[in-house]
Amino acid sequence: MRPPRMPGRPDFERMKNMSPEEKIKYMQELAEEQRKAMEEQEALAMKQTLRADEKQWRIIAPKLKKVKHYREQALIGTKSPFQSSFSGFSTGPGGPQGFGGFAGGGFQFQAGGSVSGMGGMTPAGNPDRPLTDGERIIEELQWLLGDPEPDPAEIRQKMNELRKAREKAAQQWLRAQEDLRKVLDLRQEATLMMMGLLN
Repeated sequence: MRPPRMPGRPDFERMKNMSPEEKIKYMQELAEEQRKAMEEQEALAMKQTLRADEKQWRIIAPKLKKVKHYREQALIGTKSPFQSSFSGFSTGPGGPQGFGGFAGGGFQFQAGGSVSGMGGMTPAGNPDRPLTDGERIIEELQWLLGDPEPDPAEIRQKMNELRKAREKAAQQWLRAQEDLRKVLDLRQEATLMMMGLLN
């Protein structure tokens, strides 16, 4: 009996009879499958860490999603991932148990998506969604900086646009934080503050 296939892992036996086009489509499906599985694992870990029941989590989850999104956009353009202290919490059956680390490596909040080469930006976690204003500006600025003789005026313009995009997202992040705080108890608020999701 073959062991169950892990989400996102290819079935090489199945791929042997695929055409090149079918293989491309299959790998895209696997990437989406892996993304969804990771989102589910992260949601479960967060729910356990906050000790939220099903009813409370349904209220917290969409508000927390907005906070994470606007936080990423407020920090758009950073090269290194922002690893929150969330990765220091153990999520065993009893919930957080001091500082140990998630099974599976913990959380890393990536600000601004991934970049592969000049202009190769993909939105963090979902390559199918459109770029945000901040991501688009970063991509355009990368193209400019890749030019051996870039126009200084264009670079300054993009830098100003990036500052404004970050400032706008920072304001949205603050509003999203206030909305989230309304549905949290004090322990949950303190936990999210240590993660860097709340100020």
